[in-house]
Amino acid sequence: MKQRIVFIDIDGTLFDNENDIIHSSTIDAIHKLKDKGIKVCISSGRSKILGDEIFLRYNLTFDGYVLINGQYVMLNNEVIYHNPINQTFITEFINECELKDVDYGFLTENDTFVSSHRPHVIKAFKDFKMKLPRLIKKADVYQNIYQGIFLDLETISYFSQKFAHYVRFIPWLHNGADIIPVNASKAKGMEIIVEKLGLTRDNVIAFGDSTNDIEMLQYANIGVAMGNAKDSLKEVASFVTDDIDKDGLWKALKELKLI
Repeated sequence: MKQRIVFIDIDGTLFDNENDIIHSSTIDAIHKLKDKGIKVCISSGRSKILGDEIFLRYNLTFDGYVLINGQYVMLNNEVIYHNPINQTFITEFINECELKDVDYGFLTENDTFVSSHRPHVIKAFKDFKMKLPRLIKKADVYQNIYQGIFLDLETISYFSQKFAHYVRFIPWLHNGADIIPVNASKAKGMEIIVEKLGLTRDNVIAFGDSTNDIEMLQYANIGVAMGNAKDSLKEVASFVTDDIDKDGLWKALKELKLI
């Protein structure tokens, strides 16, 4: 049997944000995949430190990590790719946000920081069961920044157009968006791991639930959308499994005869 590699999104796919849990069937499925020698990787908008907030609770580790929407890639605990955001964009973006009184934030390799702790900012992170990041300091913006966080969907159209030559804005839920370079995606990060392992797209199975998973599922040979996924993701999926809280990941892997 040919080698398989499985990429799994975190929020809404692996981790049930609403119930603040990784379901036992999901944990069981991951262990079964590993026991069969199948590579299991994370593919997420989270950084490693934000992912570890969840993984350490369940003592879970993975063969590879496509992090920050493909901006930071690890294989066997080694960083094999990273792609910081253009510094000119960061300066211009902050100036525009402050001019229009819009909240924002950034992700580095090991840290997250935001422009304020106003109620809608607190809610955005609470909805994902994430710790509230610290407030940004002036020196923070001179680090390697891999992703922006946009916290005002009412003005996202304006900002998307203004900075279209630098970045893409990818909305999540109802209160924010990820900001990544125009050439970045989870699919790009997946491809780096796949090629490093001497595999091809034919070996890839991917699971996701949101709009930042579209390219990920399109890249995979088999792309599976969770039952709770956005309709736009279901449209590009090979098939749709059950919801996250109804053992969707486990059921799909069983149907694919991988566990």
